Amino acid sequence: MRKHYFAGIAALFLGAVMLTISGCYKETFDFNDMKEDFITWEPDIAFPIVWSTLDAEEIISVSDSTNIYQYDPDNFITLIYRKRIFSRTVNDFFQFPVSQTLNQGMSLTPVETTTFTTTGSVSKTVNTGLTFGLSGPGGSQLDKVVFQEGFMRIAFTSNFEHSGNLEVSMPELRLNGSPFFQTYQINYQGGVVNVEILIPLDGYEMDLDNGNGPNTIPISYTLNLTQGGGATPIPSHQVQINHSFENMVIAFADGNFGNFTLEVDPAEVDLDVVQSEHGGNIYFEDPRFRLRITNTIGAEVAVSLDEFYATGGPNPDVDIDLSALISGNMFTIPAAPAVGDSAVLEYYFTKNNSNIATIVNSEYGEVYHDVSGEVNPNGPAYNFAQLNSALEVVADVELPFWGYSDHFTIIDTLEVPFDEAADFADNIERGLLRINTVSHFPVDGILKLYFADSLYNVIDSVLTDGSFIIRSGEVVETAPFDGNTFRVVAPTQTNNDIELDTDKINHLFESKYLLLAADITSTNDAGHNIKVFLEDFIEVRIGLRVKLKADPTVIDDF
Repeated sequence: MRKHYFAGIAALFLGAVMLTISGCYKETFDFNDMKEDFITWEPDIAFPIVWSTLDAEEIISVSDSTNIYQYDPDNFITLIYRKRIFSRTVNDFFQFPVSQTLNQGMSLTPVETTTFTTTGSVSKTVNTGLTFGLSGPGGSQLDKVVFQEGFMRIAFTSNFEHSGNLEVSMPELRLNGSPFFQTYQINYQGGVVNVEILIPLDGYEMDLDNGNGPNTIPISYTLNLTQGGGATPIPSHQVQINHSFENMVIAFADGNFGNFTLEVDPAEVDLDVVQSEHGGNIYFEDPRFRLRITNTIGAEVAVSLDEFYATGGPNPDVDIDLSALISGNMFTIPAAPAVGDSAVLEYYFTKNNSNIATIVNSEYGEVYHDVSGEVNPNGPAYNFAQLNSALEVVADVELPFWGYSDHFTIIDTLEVPFDEAADFADNIERGLLRINTVSHFPVDGILKLYFADSLYNVIDSVLTDGSFIIRSGEVVETAPFDGNTFRVVAPTQTNNDIELDTDKINHLFESKYLLLAADITSTNDAGHNIKVFLEDFIEVRIGLRVKLKADPTVIDDF
């Protein structure tokens, strides 16, 4: 018997907790202390369910997960929705190939063969170059490249029947200021000699402005042979060189990136401004829309704004143009002034210079943009970029919490874990849910609770009489007063008892889901604007008392 009651009470407690606010904490409190005119029930059991305090940030985040907040010196809150609507790195301008290879053969001329046979040695030098085929629009002439990573592969074979070495010189490839120069041995052991070397490119600097042609690095190979016991060289004897740069990642590049069009696909950007799907609305008095363009690439870009408007409003056939601030629908993004620095261009849309207030408060869902850009619009120029340099456009929807809420409704669905205690309802005569609140927040809140079956059909409800469970804190005029805006200066306390009779208790245990609807209206029935500050809060205390159909001696056994 004791086990049956304990499981049922535990399940009821878990169900009640689901009605509370997540992230709460419990403190010691007496159910009877929550309200002076308490009811005396015997036998009964009381559960302290929650004592929770939510500050303004936590309350706002119930319906918004962006969690980007700004505060003025008075702790007035502005919520920011931030979207990256465009980003292009230097790799979108041009890219080094995955692999760039030079094949070079070296054999002896008849004169060189004669020198070798008469003197016992010979040296032969071939001067060549490797041109990097940049992927991109063309017209790029780089001056200098610094490698972040990658490697250089030097592989060669020799079928000369003599030993010697191969010198590789690249005076325009430097590490810590020292030109690349290496000597690789050719040790003839009676067969073809194979040599392969991998050189990490990390930190190497390559000078491509060297007079050898666009994006070309000069290379010198010197073959030194010493006569051994092998056959005299013939034309088919040679050193075959395979020289490649692979998996290149550029840490820095400068030069002329070329003049070309930067293609941008038309797109829609979600505004994500929270509005209710279940009725009511929030009106923002001073919403703002900020376009912030940041360029850390040393290249100027001329932008043509072909289309820029808000769409997805209440009338699908009506869009709102946003390009009024941009003269001629064209603007120029300056080049970054120096390596590691950035150029910033901003357009700030407010209720005084645009129709952003209409867009936000009429629930327009997206901003559509169709733009194109021209890099180096004035012709050849000195450009530069680092590995992570980018041209980026970020849109901020700024919502100062100044305005009103008019029956803004949020509905949440909670699962009820009462399967293990289905019979426990038969042992409850009645229940009392007690809710006390202390509100330093400028809203009145109506809560409605519905019991639903597995198909979400409502089978019963409580709190549906339209009573306010939460009452606005005491408000006064803001300073300076604009004639219509108020703020909370003192909290308001409310006490509410909700009795659960046998039918409601049975329906509660029969339900699969709880549907919790919160109807929120700002102070004075949305008749004035209010402001929300960081120090605003709501405190909620909930207790549950049940009267059991049991003999007191049974309860003593717990």
